[in-house]
Amino acid sequence: MRSDSPAAQVVALAAEQGGVVTSRQARAVTSVSVQQLKRMVDSGVLERLHHGLYRLGRMPEDVHLEERVAWLALDPDVVVWERLDQPVPTGVLSHRTAAALLGLGDLDADVVELTATRRIRLSLPGVIVHRGALSREDWQLVDGLPVTTPIRTIADLAAAGTDAGHLASVVRDALTRGLVTVAEVVAVLSPHAFDYGHRALDGQGFLEVLIAQAGVPATMLAVADLARRNTAAAASALASVAASEAGQLDVAALMKAVTESPQARDALMRSLAAALGQPTTSGSHTGADASVPTHQATDRASTIGSGRTARSARTAGR
Repeated sequence: MRSDSPAAQVVALAAEQGGVVTSRQARAVTSVSVQQLKRMVDSGVLERLHHGLYRLGRMPEDVHLEERVAWLALDPDVVVWERLDQPVPTGVLSHRTAAALLGLGDLDADVVELTATRRIRLSLPGVIVHRGALSREDWQLVDGLPVTTPIRTIADLAAAGTDAGHLASVVRDALTRGLVTVAEVVAVLSPHAFDYGHRALDGQGFLEVLIAQAGVPATMLAVADLARRNTAAAASALASVAASEAGQLDVAALMKAVTESPQARDALMRSLAAALGQPTTSGSHTGADASVPTHQATDRASTIGSGRTARSARTAGR
């Protein structure tokens, strides 16, 4: 610390931890006493949030204060930077809280949920601590907080029996934003398929129902999955397909995408053919043979887009 003043040391420690500090951390890292902490609260330097938990006074509003305090309370003896160096930092924010922090779905995060590898009981109101296995691959940092990854969040929500409608919204956002792949989602949904009324271990069927419920077009889903694999052409196709859903298909952009990437072309053709009720053939087409189905499907898609636009114009004119 840069000052010999215990109060200044506590302020510096809290600032490094997002404005919050525990009395145990303060006593372990600085030479502050219980009486000095009380005087800091009385003078407004610190604000007491809960027993043994404080935040700096006159700090800017922290929209994640409840989550920060709950995570800090899991291990009040260890400072934040030491915990984040651990493979599992004494638990991470998870379930509905993780979905909210990741911007996935439309669940109500009215409580703070965390997952820890051992049983931990907190006296904080509105906090739920789940017990479960965790590894370094299961979490990431969001605004300085350890949060389960999108795929682990989906797995936790399915295991907790989250209603299908809300689970579908989380899966939809994770897939269309390219945060997870279809294969990953199928894998984590499979163990819970039977609990949701599907055949045992039928993760694919479970996912298809969720996607239908969330209203995600098959074409957008296929290209989003390719975009997740860092295919530039697929990302271009995704933008084109998104426009098509608004009735304004950019045929030039779509053609550019499918001609530059055989993977994007095949995925789009399979999705479009399925949507149009046409049989599909597997495998990538090359050369002159590839141009025929590509142009035919694109022309058909263009017709669909044009039809939507015309219908919209007729409706507006009524």
